Amino acid sequence: MNSLESYCLSFKTGAIEENPTKTLPSKWNAWNTLVDRLPELSRNRSLRKEVESLPLLDLNGLDNHKELRLAHKILAFIASVYVWQDGEGGETESLPVQIAKPLLQVSDRLGIQPILTNEDLVVYNCIPSTLPTEEQTLSFLQSIHKPTYHGSWEAFITLSAECELFFGPILLEIMNAIKAQHPLNEEAITVCLENIVKAFVQFRNALKNFYGKLNAEEFYVDLRPILCGWSHGKLKDKGLTYETNSQHINNNNIDNNEYENKKAISSCPFSGQQYSSITDQRKCIGASAAQSVTIQTCDAFFQIKHHPEDEKFFLNMQTYMIKEHRQFLQDLAMHSRIRCIVAESKSSRMRTAYNQCLQSLWNFRNAHISLVKR
Repeated sequence: MNSLESYCLSFKTGAIEENPTKTLPSKWNAWNTLVDRLPELSRNRSLRKEVESLPLLDLNGLDNHKELRLAHKILAFIASVYVWQDGEGGETESLPVQIAKPLLQVSDRLGIQPILTNEDLVVYNCIPSTLPTEEQTLSFLQSIHKPTYHGSWEAFITLSAECELFFGPILLEIMNAIKAQHPLNEEAITVCLENIVKAFVQFRNALKNFYGKLNAEEFYVDLRPILCGWSHGKLKDKGLTYETNSQHINNNNIDNNEYENKKAISSCPFSGQQYSSITDQRKCIGASAAQSVTIQTCDAFFQIKHHPEDEKFFLNMQTYMIKEHRQFLQDLAMHSRIRCIVAESKSSRMRTAYNQCLQSLWNFRNAHISLVKR
C-alpha cells in the first residue's frame, strides 16, 4: 500500500488534517469573508441576500489540494446555511449559481458530494488549541468555522474530531498488521490485534464525552436543522436544484477571467451523474459520522461482510468522502488477508485477539447507535 500521507491520513491524528489551510488566496476573499460572517448572518437571517450579491468566481488558480478542500468546506457551509437559515418549512429549493456552480466544480475535482459533509464539518475544520494540554482531549482542539451562531457547534465539532483523533492508534496497528502479512509474522499480527482492542477502549470512551458536554436538546433544536441535507422537508422528493446558468446575473458580479464557468459542468466520475448546463438537481444527506473513513477502515481490515442493504449504504457513504479516503478503503480491502490468516492459524491467542477486535467494533457501533437515538 502507499504511504498514509498519500491517502490524507495520519498515525497521529487519524483522518483529521494536521495543518488545514484556513484562508483562500485573495481572489476568493468574498468567500473567505462570507464564511467568517456566517454566525452573524445566520442570527439575523440575512445570508441569502449576501449570497445573491456575490460575484461568480471560477476555480482557476486553486490547484493545491488543501485549498480545494477548504473551498469545498466554505461553499458547503454557505450552501447549508443558505438553504436552512429559516428552519424546516422555510428552506429554499434552489441554490444560486454564485455558490452552486463552484461547489459542483470543486466537488467534482475532490470526488465528493456537493453538500456539507463530515469532511467539511469535522475532518478539515479543526486545529490544535493555542493552549494544548498533555492529553489529546477536547481542550486540545478548536474548530475553525461554525455554520451558525449557536454555541453548541464548538462542542459538537471538537467532540467528533476527538473520536477521529483516537482512531490514529488503531490505524497504526492496522498498517503494522498489513506489513506483517508478507512475510507472515503471526506473533506481530497478534500483538497488533491486541493493541487494537486496547485502543478501542479510548475510541469508545470518546463517544461518552458527548453525554456530558453536548446537550441533546441543543443539538436537535439548534444544530440538527443545518445538517438536514437535501432530503428533508420540501427537498424530500426531488432534492436541491443547483443553478448553473449565469445569464441572469449582473455582469458586474461575474469574474472577467472565468472561462471554466462558461462551460457545462462535467460529469461526476464517482456518482455517474451528469450535470446540465442550466441546473442540476441533487438529493444528498447531511453531514454524518457515517461518512467518516474510520469504521469502514475496520470493516475493510477485518474483512467484514455486511447485509447487501447495509453494504449499499456504506458504499453510498463513501461518496461523501474525499477520493483519497475511498482509495484507502479500496486498497486496504484488497491487501488485507487477516480473516484468512486467523482462520488458518493454529494460534488460539490470535483467534482470541481477532474475536475481541470484532466484539470491540460491535460495541462501538452499538454505543454510537445509542448516542444517536438518545
